[in-house]
Amino acid sequence: MRKMILMLTFFVLWMPQGAMGGTITGRILFDGDIPAPIHYTPSRDTQVCGKGDHVSDEMVVGADKGIGYAVVSLKNVDGGRMNAQASVILDQQGCRFQPHVVLIPRGATLEILNNDKILHNVRTTSKKNPPFNKAQPKFLKKIKHTFKAAPEKIKVQCDAHSWMSAWIVVQEHPFYAVTDEQGLFTMDHVPPGTYTLKYRHERFGEQTQEVEVREAETTPADLSFIPPASP
Repeated sequence: MRKMILMLTFFVLWMPQGAMGGTITGRILFDGDIPAPIHYTPSRDTQVCGKGDHVSDEMVVGADKGIGYAVVSLKNVDGGRMNAQASVILDQQGCRFQPHVVLIPRGATLEILNNDKILHNVRTTSKKNPPFNKAQPKFLKKIKHTFKAAPEKIKVQCDAHSWMSAWIVVQEHPFYAVTDEQGLFTMDHVPPGTYTLKYRHERFGEQTQEVEVREAETTPADLSFIPPASP
C-alpha cells in the first residue's frame, strides 16, 4: 500500500499553567470482511497520471482491517485554542491530492501545490465557507486560500481529472486527528474532562463514544465500523 503522507499542523495550545493534559489514543477498525478497494483508470494525461488500474484513497482498509483517513475529533471541548504558525499544504502529485484528508485551523492559509506540471482545477463544495473553483495550470505552482468562516468538512475535486478528490477539515479547536494506514490516531494535551469523541469516514459514516480524560494519563478509544445491512 502506498505510504500515506504525514502533514504537521502547527498551533499554540492554551491550558492552565503547569497542566499538560492527557492523551487519547485509539485504533479504528472495520468489523467485517475487508471491503473491495475502489479502483479507477486515468482517462487523460496518462504520462503523468499513470496508465492502467489505480486504487483510490476514498477507502483505505488494510489487511489487518485498520481504516485510514478517518477523522476523529472532540465534540464538546471547552478548553484549548490555537494560533496557526505555518501554512498547511495540499499537494497534487501523480494526479492525486496528497494527503487525502488535510486538517487546517480556521483562519490559517492552505497552500495548494501543483507538482504535476499539467493543468489541474481545484473546486471545493462547502456550505459554511465560500466555495472556490480555480484553474491551476502547470506554470501556477501554488494557490493560497484562507478559510475564515466556520469549521466544516469540505470536499475537494479536480474537474480536469474526475477521479481526484480529497477533504479539507477546517478545525474549530486543536483536538482533531486523522488515522494513518493502520487506523491509528493520537490526540495530545487534552484538558481533563469527559468528552464525546466523534469518528467520521466518508464511506462508513459517523459514530460517537464518550471518553474520560485524566491529567497525564492515556485514554484508549478504539472503535469499529460495522458494514451496513444489505437491503
